Parts: sequence; C-alpha cells; structure tokens
Amino acid sequence: MFGVFLMSDILVNVLFLLVMLFLTQLFLDVYKKDWATKDIKVFVFLSGLVSFIFFVFFPFSSNEGMNYDIRVVPLIVASLYGGPLASFCLYICGFVVRLGLGINETSWITASIYALIPVLTIFFHHLFLKANRNHKLWISIGILFIHMCFSVIINNFIFHLAAPFSIILIGALIKLVCIVLTVWTYEKIILNHQLKNELLEMEKMEMVSHLSASVAHEIRNGLTGAKGFIQLLKENEKDPQKQKYIGIALSELERSDMIIRDFLTFAKPAPEKVETINVEQLLKELIEILNPLSHMNSIVVKKDLLPISIIGEKRVVQQALLNMLKNAVEAMPNGGELTISMKQHKNQYEIVIQDTGLGMDEVQMKRLGKPYFTTKGQKGTGLGLMVAYRVIQQLNGQIKVNSEKGKGTAFHILLPFTAESNETIDEKMLPKEIHIHT
Repeated sequence: MFGVFLMSDILVNVLFLLVMLFLTQLFLDVYKKDWATKDIKVFVFLSGLVSFIFFVFFPFSSNEGMNYDIRVVPLIVASLYGGPLASFCLYICGFVVRLGLGINETSWITASIYALIPVLTIFFHHLFLKANRNHKLWISIGILFIHMCFSVIINNFIFHLAAPFSIILIGALIKLVCIVLTVWTYEKIILNHQLKNELLEMEKMEMVSHLSASVAHEIRNGLTGAKGFIQLLKENEKDPQKQKYIGIALSELERSDMIIRDFLTFAKPAPEKVETINVEQLLKELIEILNPLSHMNSIVVKKDLLPISIIGEKRVVQQALLNMLKNAVEAMPNGGELTISMKQHKNQYEIVIQDTGLGMDEVQMKRLGKPYFTTKGQKGTGLGLMVAYRVIQQLNGQIKVNSEKGKGTAFHILLPFTAESNETIDEKMLPKEIHIHT
C-alpha cells in the first residue's frame, strides 16, 4: 500500500507515462522530416489523448472504494505544448470518452473542474514555449496547483463532496511527481534530438568544407584561364551571333566563378585579415551596388542605420551581407519594399533585413543555411545563405528569421559587442525610436 492507494495501480500509470515518452523518443528518431509547429501540435494532441483515455480506464483504487486518476497530467502537458486549440479538442474528446462510460452528477462536476485547463492555456501557452526548462517546470506545476485548488473549492465548498484529506494529499503528490517527470523528460528528449541534428549538420558542413577546399582552387584556376582566352576571342570576333554566344559563355563562367568564391569563403576556417569594419558604411556601399537590381525589379529601399563597428574580415562579411540583401531583392520579383535597419540592445547589435516578398513556410525556414537548400528552384544553389550563416557564426553571432507566405521575410542578424565597437557609438546619437535596454 502507498498511503490509501495500491502501489500497483500507481506504478501502472507511471509506467504508461514512461512508455509514451519512450514512443516520443522513438518517433523523433524514425521520423526524419523537419517538424513544423502543426506537426508538433498534432502529435502532442494524439499522445495526450491516448494517455488521457488510458488514465480514465485505469484509475487508482483507494482502500475506501474511491477512484482517483491522473488524467490532468496529460491534459496540462498537451495543452501547454499544443496550445489552446489542442487543449480544447482534448477536453472535448475526454468528455466524450467519459460519456461513453456513463454520466452522473459527479461527471458534470469533474467536467466543470477540467474546463479550467483550456482557459489557463490561453494565458500561459506562449509564455511556456518561450521559457527555459526550469521555468517550464514551474509553469506546469503552477497550473497543476491552480487546478487542484479549484477542484477542492468546487468539491468541498460548492457541492460538499469532501474527499478525505489523505486522498487529496497523496493524490496531489502523485500528480506533482508525474507532471515533473513528464515535462522534464520531454524537454530532455527534445534537447537530445536538437543536439543530434546539430551534430549531423556540423558533420555535413565539415564534409562540404573539406570538399570545397580540396577542389575549388584547382577548378578556379582552370576557369580563370578559360575566361581569359574567351575574352580574347570576343575582342577579335566581328560576327554578332558569335559574340552573343561568347557573351553567354563568359556569363556562365562568371557564374561558376562566383559559386567557387562562395565555396572558398565557406571552406576557409579562419579570417586572413582581421580589422574593424564600419557596418553602417559597408551597408551603404552594398545598397549602392544593389541599386540597379532594385530599380529593375521596382523595389523601394529604405534604411535606418547606426554608426556600428564590428571586428572581422571585411571581404567575407561584405560577401555574407551582400548574399542576404541580394536574396531579399530576388524574393520580390513583382516589386516591393526592402527595409534595412540597425538597432542596439543591451549586449548586442541587431541588423534587420526585411522584404515584402514571397515569404517562406516554417519547414523552409528551418532549412535555411543548410547545404544546397534554396527557395529559387533551379536558379539558386543555396550557397549564398550557407556562406552567410557560416560567416555570422564565426563572428559569434546568430541569425533569426521571421517569415510568412505571401507577406515577406525578416532576417535578424545579432552580433555581440566588442571593445572597439562599444567606442564607436554614443547613446546620445541614437534616434528616439531606438531604445537602449538596461
């Protein structure tokens, strides 16, 4: 016996929780596709529903003939990870299952108590997703505590269905242990899955880097010689048709040379010449370079820049930013607006490149920066953004992306402060719309 409950009943319920978590781990290993938010919510809802049904059919039996279950645990966990819609659907499905077992006055009381969970989910879902693992544990425990208090108030003071204090106390302890076990284990599973994917991506990047370094130089040497001889042929050729063909050949050679330059930028393990880079001036120069392409595509360029400096190799930083700006322009084939802005935060700078172009879905955003992934079809190679991501990582920065299909994309480039860069900007020079976070 465990207090007033059979230990065997408790262990059966805990074992089922562990089995569901094991199946989650197995599913993540087998299902190789990138998970979109919709996929996660569907999986969380289904696993929560299965657990909910199991706990309804296999409650704890007390020595006083009372049944007690932990269905609130999958309901809270699935609600926090799946969102309000998943929570509401799980609540309805659980109520339908309970109807199938028979309905009485107690069932309606229980339904009114569990209706609190979907309501709480509306307020805590987004906060929960943004929190770290420890905060997630506290949020889930807090919702469980609110639910148990609400249950005691409804049962004891409104319907006068007071349960023995020992059952309430031990039941609350069991629920607490189960919800901590579930959330903590689930977070560890997700973390291990992310680390595994990052390790695989690092191996891919390393393979591409070695391949690039081994062949790019030799290929580029051959292309340089071929391009020189074709340019000589073009100078002496009088036939317009042949000049056209020679121009196409030179254009393709130039394109191939640009791809190889991207390979070399990506493959190089360390910068050759480190210097202080005036990012504001660099962006102004890049905007000037892209002006012809912008005008050709009817794109309005807006800028809100700050006198920010970073430490790095100017050539590769220039190439990375140019790749990102060019991608933004090419994402608006029918015209639009390109906004380039800079902000200063507490311990980092932020460069925002925002377009009003085609946009991307969640799966595409997750694949950005991966080898050979492109949204341009046969027109792109995926090397441009791959190089950009690698360069920003070498600067100890990161890139965050917000995008929506048909509405555009915003790249947020976050770069850390350096000793030199801190001296380049005075807070008094900042425009009013830029806020210093302290």
